[in-house]
Amino acid sequence: MAGLFWDDRLDDLFAYWNAKRGNRPAPSRRDLDPREITRLLPFLHLIDVEPEPMRFRHRLIGSELIDTLGRNVTGKYVDDVFYGPAAAEILETMRALATEIRPFRRRSRMEWHRADWLTMEALELPLIDEHGQVNMILCGRSFTLADPAFASDVNSDPFPLC
Repeated sequence: MAGLFWDDRLDDLFAYWNAKRGNRPAPSRRDLDPREITRLLPFLHLIDVEPEPMRFRHRLIGSELIDTLGRNVTGKYVDDVFYGPAAAEILETMRALATEIRPFRRRSRMEWHRADWLTMEALELPLIDEHGQVNMILCGRSFTLADPAFASDVNSDPFPLC
């Protein structure tokens, strides 16, 4: 059976997140055990959500992401990092994810980065605190060579919460 994503690690991440959330809208960070997902760790990205005013800070970035992107933005705020024309959309997506508590799939060309020949597919998943508020976003990010045959299919699109 074909998965929902180009990279089967994203399917595995989504299944893991769903299993950990149970009947809640999302799991908490303490529900996750890195030992259970060691294969996924290199492509994971964890972002802190600060509520007032809402800001997003890069908490942890997997080694595969650092190698692919050629930079480590751990500790920096998302709005402080150069995303070019994609910045407004990226921030709006994170705000929606944090307030609506739902997963989001992003497919986009890396036009904001020097590796603009790559296409990124990302799964962005909310994590909640003990009060049910999103306090982190767990992301899996995968990169592939951009293919003109699917150029029209690489825009961000919401992923329904199952």
